[in-house]
Amino acid sequence: MSFLRNLFATAVLGLGVSIPAAARAPLEPADGRTLLIVGQEKHEIARYWKEVGPAGGYMLYSSLATLSGLDGPIKGSGCSDSGTMDFQDWVQNYPDTVAQVGLYMVSSLTDAATGELDHVIADMAEILRQSGKPVFLRIGYEFDGPWNRYHPDLYKMAWKRIADILHGRQVGEVSIAPVSNVALVWHSGAYDTYMNRPIADWYPGDEYVDWVALSWFQWGSDDNEAAATEAREKVAAFARTHGKPLMIAESAPKQYFEAHDPKAWAGWHQRVLDWISANNVKAYSYINQDWTAMPQWQAACGNGADWGNTRIQKPGSRILETWRKELENPRWLRQGPELYPAIGFTPR
Repeated sequence: MSFLRNLFATAVLGLGVSIPAAARAPLEPADGRTLLIVGQEKHEIARYWKEVGPAGGYMLYSSLATLSGLDGPIKGSGCSDSGTMDFQDWVQNYPDTVAQVGLYMVSSLTDAATGELDHVIADMAEILRQSGKPVFLRIGYEFDGPWNRYHPDLYKMAWKRIADILHGRQVGEVSIAPVSNVALVWHSGAYDTYMNRPIADWYPGDEYVDWVALSWFQWGSDDNEAAATEAREKVAAFARTHGKPLMIAESAPKQYFEAHDPKAWAGWHQRVLDWISANNVKAYSYINQDWTAMPQWQAACGNGADWGNTRIQKPGSRILETWRKELENPRWLRQGPELYPAIGFTPR
């Protein structure tokens, strides 16, 4: 099916024709349109909306082991404090938008793969369903990152089990109605890979994956930047080969191109925007926050000291007005009555 979709897409794009909605993946906009999603912490998202303007989506994280932040707000403490995650804040306060949820599975991969968490997965599915709004679910995000240490075979087993439950298939003792408002996102860290394995080793199959995604963070050395650039191209090529829409699921320039820097726009933001256009990226998730204010991202917690303040609107910003002007481009899908029809979503 993916081959035929790819062949059809190539043919119609050559004629300047968009892929019809029926041929698109769940929640996929037409070619040349891109969802703008902003994350990743409740209060920072609210500040963006107030001080910069509306985005099209709300980005947050949860854990499969606990479903943290899905049924109410949660804020960690100490080195687990990365701000407040609150799916229900999005449900209640951000109409005409999407959610993008990163599902952490490092502590629960084996249990998810072997069926110990089937009922928890079903509970998660019902929470997402009850939102009544479109959700992108990044199952075990940055699957290939050495920092996660996901074994490819277990990862694929867990993914298929989660997908089958969400799709309404009988899994063990669990059977629920299909959840139709969720798109499943297969997200590469797009840098180094665990055990130096190719990303295809983690791929659960075309029938289980809706979107392909990657991370894009600025690195501190030319060698690291070169490795990330090569990895991004491989992920984009994989998405094209499998006929899947492409998402940048996590991104930030870190301290290297903060908004007060005269080189910030040309040095980082314009590069990303040009790549989005060249690769028909259909969702862009930007992490607009002061990382230095979050204990988890400080050097004392072992996460390095280079995360910085990546707010577009930080004091002294030289890019705020350029950013606002860019978002006037019809490419960008943001909050409003046009968004749901543009991604083929009908609220029920």
